[in-house]
Amino acid sequence: MSLRNDKVTGVLAKHPFLITVLLVLVVLITTGMQIGNNIAVCCIMVSGYLLIAGYGIYLRNAKKLTDESLVVLIFAAGFVLRLGYVLYTGIDVRQNDIGVFREGEYNIFHSGYILFMRDRFTVPDFDVSQFGQFYHPPFHYFVCAVFLKVYELFLPKGTHNYESLQALSLLWSQFALLMLYKTVKLLGIKKEDHVTAALIISAFPVFTLLSGSINNDILSVFLYFAGFYFGIRWFKEGSWKDIMISALAIGFGMMTKLSVGMIAFPLGAIFVVRLIKELKNKTDKKAGFRGFLQLAAFGVTCAPLGLWYEVRNYLKFGVPLGYVLRSDNTYQDISRFTPVQRLFGFYGFPIEDYYINLGSDGEQDYNIFITMVKTALFGEENYRDDLTMSMAGYVLLLVFLVMIIAAFAGMIYMTVTIKKRGNTWEDISMLILAVTGIISVISFSLKYPHICSMNFRYSTPLILCGTIFYTGAGGIKIPGLRKELPQKLGRVLGAAFFVLAILFYTILWTYVKGDVQVVDPAW
Repeated sequence: MSLRNDKVTGVLAKHPFLITVLLVLVVLITTGMQIGNNIAVCCIMVSGYLLIAGYGIYLRNAKKLTDESLVVLIFAAGFVLRLGYVLYTGIDVRQNDIGVFREGEYNIFHSGYILFMRDRFTVPDFDVSQFGQFYHPPFHYFVCAVFLKVYELFLPKGTHNYESLQALSLLWSQFALLMLYKTVKLLGIKKEDHVTAALIISAFPVFTLLSGSINNDILSVFLYFAGFYFGIRWFKEGSWKDIMISALAIGFGMMTKLSVGMIAFPLGAIFVVRLIKELKNKTDKKAGFRGFLQLAAFGVTCAPLGLWYEVRNYLKFGVPLGYVLRSDNTYQDISRFTPVQRLFGFYGFPIEDYYINLGSDGEQDYNIFITMVKTALFGEENYRDDLTMSMAGYVLLLVFLVMIIAAFAGMIYMTVTIKKRGNTWEDISMLILAVTGIISVISFSLKYPHICSMNFRYSTPLILCGTIFYTGAGGIKIPGLRKELPQKLGRVLGAAFFVLAILFYTILWTYVKGDVQVVDPAW
């Protein structure tokens, strides 16, 4: 039984990107991406969940509820979650280095960069190392500038609605999740694991947070996954179309955030493997030349797109290649902790402390991996002032920790059984992604010893290999148990994670933060 047995889920599955664009456009026109009444937003979210659940029950009773249609409904629920989150979250809430939008003022934050691009439509012609967030490549800000220019044509003269920028973030977040899921499928997970993968991906908290954030993170994540997806397709099929789309996605991704270039390790490895195979192809003597030509075209397309801004700033102003702005927040400074403490230090997590400590209350997070786990679920926020939010977050954290352990077991299992599985090079690319991603996180966090440097938003691509490893754990054979039990347990745990993530970010609007105790840092 396929999706063709149900027209609704069939249409949604066939045109997910177009339908996402249309839905976001409708919401933008009708709400401007903000509804002042949070209770009304909550009612919209709950109504959406009930409608999706009701339709799922209808499909089940009609014997049309396939795994494929269930995946569509899961992603629909995830979209409702992120839509509601955007509607009750303003651009001054749970943001990273946004600053304040003021017409005619170009502050050193992302808001100033966006206004600068909108008003002047040119890249910064000054030493960006002396002007905050302007060191970032300009693509995200250019897209925001064009969007605001067009959107403001439909507003009364002299009025502005910066909340509308969240329409782009919502769009990129849904696109990123769709590309992530498509990539996971393309990498060869079992059909029985498609629902489990959808449960993990569709409501993953960091994507909910990024759907309301108007900095350059979520666009870079979407372009990363798009580049990876079409790169894997080229590895499997060798078409010009796939390699050029991959080159453009990665190039524009690096023009959004230079860290997208880390894709070179997992993707570059299998590119080389395919080229070697084609050079050894004796039946098609032109295959090697064609493969070399395709990779050359990839390089001359991707590299200039991704690196021109850094090279220009280096040549004109002497800005070091790969320059990153250092934080001057004394509360976040953790340079006094040794690398051993940063990697292995333990301080009551997760029993006593499961929300991030940014130093203003006298406590600091310094362990890289603990902070990554916290920020993957809750960002740089804590919800200790409310019992309901604290308990919901605690249960979500415990489930996530069990999933991390399962993913680690799956990684070991896949490594040991790699030759038996038939996706050797795809699995190797995931192992490379995991290893280089973790090394990059550790290196970046030690080089820039601040709490914010350990935020999981800098390592979002790890969700790709994490999902592969987690579903791979379902193949582990446990003596004395049925062979399909680990797979079923994996789905149940994924479902619990999905439900808890939706619950947490559906009721988040009720949270009222208490007074923050600002402590003079004496460390």
